Amino acid sequence: MIERAGAVTAQLADVWRHAIEDVAARRGGARYLEDVLGDVEPDAMLRSFATAGSLWSDDAASIMVVSERVILALYVIPAQRRQGRGRALVSVARQEADARDALALPGDRATKSLYESVGWKARLLTLGDE
Repeated sequence: MIERAGAVTAQLADVWRHAIEDVAARRGGARYLEDVLGDVEPDAMLRSFATAGSLWSDDAASIMVVSERVILALYVIPAQRRQGRGRALVSVARQEADARDALALPGDRATKSLYESVGWKARLLTLGDE
């Protein structure tokens, strides 16, 4: 069951660390993390997302951050992918957090396909120095 996480558990922190490592290894990931986290340590940012009511999870196999109607982060642990968890998270984001946009890294076809599967269209490419 997907729920808003009001506190950070050890399991959620572990999924978050895996997500950060995955994103950091991808093209554009370092810049994305810099934009989202700024100078704040990832664990401190996770706690701030929970405090703000922006953090969602389902039994610590996935994690999602929705802020200002934008899905900033959505991560499902590899062993649990392709089972509908991502789509369920997006559905919750749309219904309960009124999400209208989402971010995906360049070349991340799986994430883009997920968002397209719920009817969203890619509409913005951000360019800049990296």
